[in-house]
Amino acid sequence: MTFEPLLAVARDDAVRHRRGLVFVYLMASLIFGGLLWAELLRVDEAFMAAARERGQTVFRLVEITREWNTHHGGVYVPVTDEMQPNPYLVHPRRDLITSDGRPLTMVNPAFMTRQIAEISERTDGVRLHITSLRPVRPANQPDAWEAEALEAFESGVPERLALVDEERGPVHRYMAPLRVAESCLPCHAGNEYRVGDVHGGISVTMPAGPLLALRDAQRQRVAGLFLLAFVLSAGSIHYLLAAARRHVGSIARINAEQERLIAQRTGELAASNAGLAREIAQRLRDQRRLAASEARYRAVFDSTAEGIMLIDDEMRVLQVNPAFTRITGYEEDEVRGRGLELLGAGRHDQAFFDAIRRMLADTGRWQGEVWNRRKSGDAYVQWMSITRASLPGEAAAFVATLTDITLRKEAEQRMQYRADHDALTGLPNRALFQDRLDAALASAHRNGGQFAVLFIDLDRFKAVNDSLGHPAGDALLVEAGARILGCVRESDTVARFGGDEFAAILPDAGGVEDAREVAQRICAALAEPFMLQQGRAQVAGSVGIALSPMHGSDRAGLESRADQALYAAKRAGGGRWCVYAGAVQAGGA
Repeated sequence: MTFEPLLAVARDDAVRHRRGLVFVYLMASLIFGGLLWAELLRVDEAFMAAARERGQTVFRLVEITREWNTHHGGVYVPVTDEMQPNPYLVHPRRDLITSDGRPLTMVNPAFMTRQIAEISERTDGVRLHITSLRPVRPANQPDAWEAEALEAFESGVPERLALVDEERGPVHRYMAPLRVAESCLPCHAGNEYRVGDVHGGISVTMPAGPLLALRDAQRQRVAGLFLLAFVLSAGSIHYLLAAARRHVGSIARINAEQERLIAQRTGELAASNAGLAREIAQRLRDQRRLAASEARYRAVFDSTAEGIMLIDDEMRVLQVNPAFTRITGYEEDEVRGRGLELLGAGRHDQAFFDAIRRMLADTGRWQGEVWNRRKSGDAYVQWMSITRASLPGEAAAFVATLTDITLRKEAEQRMQYRADHDALTGLPNRALFQDRLDAALASAHRNGGQFAVLFIDLDRFKAVNDSLGHPAGDALLVEAGARILGCVRESDTVARFGGDEFAAILPDAGGVEDAREVAQRICAALAEPFMLQQGRAQVAGSVGIALSPMHGSDRAGLESRADQALYAAKRAGGGRWCVYAGAVQAGGA
């Protein structure tokens, strides 16, 4: 590109930029001008509302005084030089003389309004004028504005307000109608008025200068704020347009540089084409190696002893190996297109399989134990491991391997049973007892119930070992455990801690009396003679009782309280039960 075309492009860009600025300022002027006009109208409306409220207040005060006057049927005041009888009031008792000879004259609402108007004009410059289209007093004749307002009132208009220029300056004129009440009829009976008719109105003329001054100041503040907003907004847009123009210029320079690089890369591509032929040859060699790898994979897939399934992202079976058929009894045609739920033994719900699908979608792998069922109906447990076997961008596919671990699980269960149970009696040992005690505490905390813990010790057991031998002692312990089990419910737990120490958890004990009843049965059962192969043996049982939450709300506290109650029973002679209560309470067998 030569120098002259570059100059032409620059000139066109400058022209477009100037036009854009003119458009921005024009639109901003229109928007802010419209908003300013609307705000000025709102200011005018607000000050007219203030004038209206002022006029309404004055009118209402006058109206209230008139209602007060009317309510009293007019008021009487002394006749003075300033207060002469109202010549326009026709009333049989207009003028009275008091018992001491003082002359009084009646002041009706209209006369009182005129006097209030004179006072108001002298003090505040507010003029009041009571008027009517049919005035009794000639001075009450309405002017043109008042006559127009009175005609509007008779057609239902509630009030009138206007800003009027007078010789003395601008004023706000407010007028509202006066309606005939029942108490007005005596004075206006000759005018053929009815109750509710508009018989006139009161116009309030208020100096508008102070209010207009406030309005003009408010309009100036609003205009200043809008002008500031216009300058800030237009300036910000001006700055953004300038920044955008600089950005576009940078992009243009980058494009020119890219064109130069494209020309350079074109030459480099010619050089790279030579290497493309070498790459094709390498790919052919890779394909041959891939074919060999697939052959090895097929050999492993067909000969491995573990069951293998190829499944899609919905856990539908696509392919299985021969070992899968040997383990499950299902041929490939019977499971292809079916979900893994087909193999389920009914021990996993749909949520279990949905969780597997979510984990495969999130991480691409899952492993765990699964209970399946062979085609013959036999249930067995497997270790299943599922791993993504597809590349990114391909349809999701997974490889699942199945290992039968039924024998291992049975061995684990036997080992777990031996770890949790006493080898001699088959009862839970101390560790399992404490686990169940923690579970009972957690349940009591949630549900607010109570339960009992019993510590049981055999009295005179050492004498049996010494006289009949340890085999006889072991047989007695087995029988003692069975007798204790017979004294409790199936939901209760009976454990052997070792030696001749036993314990029980009564999760459904209703209170101290229930625990005492069970302890009494245990003491009675252990007191019965034991007919052993080695001979007759006689022992007794001591029982310590603690209740939660009465005696403790944690495992260590309950075990300590039950142990203290047990030794209190032994100190009391054995063969009895004791309930922990600070000072332990003992009871007989």
